[in-house]
Amino acid sequence: MKILALELKLFLAERATWLLLLLFAGTLAYGIANGASVGRAARENAAAIEKGAFDWNQQVREALERQALDPRQVAGRPSIALLPPAPLPALAVGQADLLPSHEAISLWRLEKPSEARTELENPSRLLAGRFDLAFVLVWLLPLFLLAAAYDLCAGDREAGTLRMVLAQGISPWRWLATRAFARGVPVLMLAIAATVIAGSMTEERGVGTRIALAIGVVVAYGLFWLAVAALVNGFARSAAAAATAVGATWVLFVLVLPTLLNVVVESLHPSPSRAELVAEARAAAAGAEKRGSELVSSFYRDHPELAPPGMQADMTSRMLAVQDEVGRAMEPVQLRFQEAILSQQRVVDLWRFASPAIATHEALTDLAGTGYWRHRAFQQQVNAFKDVVHGYYSPKFHKRVALTKADIADFPRFVFVEEDPSIWRKRVTTGLLGIGALALFAAILAALRMSPRKLAA
Repeated sequence: MKILALELKLFLAERATWLLLLLFAGTLAYGIANGASVGRAARENAAAIEKGAFDWNQQVREALERQALDPRQVAGRPSIALLPPAPLPALAVGQADLLPSHEAISLWRLEKPSEARTELENPSRLLAGRFDLAFVLVWLLPLFLLAAAYDLCAGDREAGTLRMVLAQGISPWRWLATRAFARGVPVLMLAIAATVIAGSMTEERGVGTRIALAIGVVVAYGLFWLAVAALVNGFARSAAAAATAVGATWVLFVLVLPTLLNVVVESLHPSPSRAELVAEARAAAAGAEKRGSELVSSFYRDHPELAPPGMQADMTSRMLAVQDEVGRAMEPVQLRFQEAILSQQRVVDLWRFASPAIATHEALTDLAGTGYWRHRAFQQQVNAFKDVVHGYYSPKFHKRVALTKADIADFPRFVFVEEDPSIWRKRVTTGLLGIGALALFAAILAALRMSPRKLAA
């Protein structure tokens, strides 16, 4: 403890240390503010959507209290499928700015082909990503840790004082580990404090487990980079060489390997172009429009129980048949797109430990509720809800059955069901253990290098 206190005192006595910590605290605060602003906008948007849906339902209820309604008057207004705001939005924006958090669903499975394309923001901004807390923790935390701990013993070796230090009888491993810990603790404490602050900026209850796991992920990730710094110092013969080596290591694990994995994933499982999806929709819509009357007649031949008196198909029935045809034509393209994205994510999950940066980012977005798996669950439930809406209104349209007061309780309503907590806990815990194993592996390699003979050589 005396050695730790001494090393910590010496580290904090330098002006550069306080400048480093102040700069890191500023980037953390900026990241939290950006994430919080996105989360606040998401909550406000969700509240506005919920209010609009409530007002519309109230109008329908009041109208049905007075008289029966044509189902076209109700089904013409789309129902809103809403993904609730993320549990920890200030921690990581993740895919929340890329994937829609709500979808308008009417009887028509796809009202217009152009709706197959979603552009939420400027593409350049989406490509660059958000400067949120997860960005700071994954990309910048290693830089600040390495800036604090890059010269654990390389400078002493260069100055010729390393033999004097080792002559004091202290174990080389203990001395280097204590020095790395003393230099890393102030930086890690700021990262932990930022994680706790970001976790507390939520209206969600019962997020203690998420915050605790996030802290564990951040600590394991930080320890990995401290172990890397110790390992590099076991080989470097000068402070400049150590700085170059740790910088190259950061580039390898944070930039190169994630980029290579992205290239491999895209090569193994290329996703169909969204332009192809739009083109398929337009072609299907054009063909279905030309065959609208034929489709209606064919539909009533297959479903005679739904045929209206006299088989006089009105515009609504014709449009419904056309939209069914568009949906069937687009289903293979959408399925290929969804399967490609799922396959890509599975490859990322399999190879995420090739870089602790990937594993850390996946864990943080999962904990924040802005990762791939939560959005995928939302899309699956939306697709199921589309079938529910279609199954409820379509027979009423074809049979010309009016809506009455008794139908209010049966109106389709979307309620998002969160995945079982044990599922995301298992994913995050696996990531945490993997990052911890990488940190332990790097520490073992550093310890093997830190024999008095090798360290002083």
